[in-house]
Amino acid sequence: MEATPAERIFESPICDRLPLKSWSQGRVTLLGDAAHPMAPALAQGANSTFEDAYELALCCCQASSLEEALARYEQRRITRTQLMPTRSALAKMGDNATDREAANQQMQEQSQMSREEFEDWVFNYKPEVKFDYNYYSLYKQELL
Repeated sequence: MEATPAERIFESPICDRLPLKSWSQGRVTLLGDAAHPMAPALAQGANSTFEDAYELALCCCQASSLEEALARYEQRRITRTQLMPTRSALAKMGDNATDREAANQQMQEQSQMSREEFEDWVFNYKPEVKFDYNYYSLYKQELL
């Protein structure tokens, strides 16, 4: 950094906010960072957005109305998306072993998962896959 002129160094703070009570209003919903911003410590922001998109598409296919689909989407995603940012924020706490140990203990108490269980839960997440053959058949007929 000493070789870099001071005017070339920019500070870019990471902002955070409390979780939203609802992601949807009328026919509009949020997903990804708009619904649940994540600190970069776990590097899961983009992944959680893909998870959101998959769940939203699945809910839209399975629901009888858009309102039902959006409510189901929020219900399916809210717990996971609230736990990840909290754990991510705690993961970046402290640079020394004592702070890390305290943060790990706080994470375990909050989520009732060990660090290994949490990492498995985050990195090996498999969304529920459902295929509706009746819906596919109707959709296929519309295309023909």
